[in-house]
Amino acid sequence: MESTSTADDRGERRGSLAQMFDPEELRRRNLVSLGMDVLILVTTGFLAILFTMGFWPSVIGLVPMATLLYFGWASSKAFFVAQVLAIGVSLLGTATSVLPY
Repeated sequence: MESTSTADDRGERRGSLAQMFDPEELRRRNLVSLGMDVLILVTTGFLAILFTMGFWPSVIGLVPMATLLYFGWASSKAFFVAQVLAIGVSLLGTATSVLPY
């Protein structure tokens, strides 16, 4: 069975991946929008810490976390990846007692 993917298709996929993680996107944005992105990443990290504190804190943090992750996914895939990394860093920091929670 032959692959239906051609070199053009692979080039298009590579092009869309390069557009998704385009460093030029940061240069086009203004300082206020970058500040809001940082605040959203920090809030995502703090909400992730709630999931380490038991059942009820997890339930309380579930809706805001889902909302922020949906916003990140709808915004850009690179921002969603940054949110997932913020969750991982905050959980790692909490597990290793680097963060004071």
